[in-house]
Amino acid sequence: MGHELDQDQKLALETFFRLCKEDDLLGRPDGMGDRDALDAINDETALIRFLRARKFDPEIAINQFFEANLFRKENRVFEVYDGIRVQDYETAGGAYPQWIGRLDKRGLPIFFVNTANVRTTLLGYGNCNYGYVPRPSDSDSDSPPAEAAPQQERVDVLQLGSVMFDSYSRFVFPLCSMVTRRRVTSSVIVVDATTLSLKQGFDIRNFVKEASWLLTTCYPETVDKIFVCNCPSYFGAIWKLLKSWVDPITAAKLVFLSPAEVYPALKEHIHDDDLPTQVGGKLEFEHGRPADLGDAFKKTLGREQLAAGPHKWVYDEKGGMSAVAVGSVDGKLRYEVVATLNELGDSGLEG
Repeated sequence: MGHELDQDQKLALETFFRLCKEDDLLGRPDGMGDRDALDAINDETALIRFLRARKFDPEIAINQFFEANLFRKENRVFEVYDGIRVQDYETAGGAYPQWIGRLDKRGLPIFFVNTANVRTTLLGYGNCNYGYVPRPSDSDSDSPPAEAAPQQERVDVLQLGSVMFDSYSRFVFPLCSMVTRRRVTSSVIVVDATTLSLKQGFDIRNFVKEASWLLTTCYPETVDKIFVCNCPSYFGAIWKLLKSWVDPITAAKLVFLSPAEVYPALKEHIHDDDLPTQVGGKLEFEHGRPADLGDAFKKTLGREQLAAGPHKWVYDEKGGMSAVAVGSVDGKLRYEVVATLNELGDSGLEG
C-alpha cells in the first residue's frame, strides 16, 4: 500500500523526476503498446518505489532506475510478455509465487508458493524449450495481431522471471487498486516450506540468486512481507546455504515460522477465508491453479475467473480501460479482451 510522503521525500521525488526526464526515462519504453497502461513502469508510484528502495537518495535511485530500464530494453521484456507461450507461462508459474485472488487485511494481494513445486518446475526447465512469438515489425501493437510471427524465440530465465513479476506489478496491483480504491504497490507472499530439504535448498540456490537480483533491481519495494511457513527443524542449515544468495533488502522482509507458529502469525494479517488450507486457513487453493477470485474481483471484472496466461491493462480511444489476455497460442499472438471497465472511479491508474 502506498504511503504519504513527507516534505523532504517530496523534494527528493521532484529531483528524481527531473533526473529521469533529463535522461529520457519517462517516455513510453520501446516495445510497449501505445495504449498500454504505464503503471509500475515509469509512473509516479514506480519512481517512489525506486526512491524508497534507496532511502530517497535521487542520485543513487537514478542509477538503479536506469539499470532496470536498460535490462527491460536489452531483454525485450515487453515483447516477451506479449508473446510468451501461454502454456509456458502457466508451467513457469510453478516456480514463482502465484496470486491467489485474495487480499490481506490491509488490502495487499496475497501470493502463495509451494517449495516442492519450485524444485520440480526448475528441474524440468532445462529440458523444456520455453519460448515466445515475436511481434511482427509492421504490426500495430494495440490491435489484435492477425498473423503469426515467422518464428519463435527462446526465453531465458531472467526474461521468464520478468514476465512473472510484470504480471504482478502491471496487472494484479492495478486491479487491486481498483477494488480497494487505494493505490496498491506491494504484496504479501506466503511460502509453504513443508517439504523443503537441504537438497532442495541446494537445487534452487541459483534460482534464488537470480530471482532476488531481478526483484531488487527491477521491481523494488513490490514485496511488503514474505512469510516462510512450516519451516523444518533443520531450516537453519538451509537458510545458511541460501542467505548469501538473497539480497539483504529482500532478506529483511522474510519471516520464518515453525509449524506451531504459522496460523497464530498469519491470522493477524489474513482472514481465514482468504488463507490457504496448507497454512491453517479455509481457502482450498493449490499452487499452480488459477486464482480463486474473491467476490469484489469478480464484480469488477464481470467474470468468475481469469483466462490462462499473462494479462495487461490497455486504454481505449475513449479513455476506458480493458483487461487484455496476451501471450501466444499455437504460434499465434493472442489479444483477447477479457474485461472492459467503462468507469475507472478512484482507481488512481495513469496512462
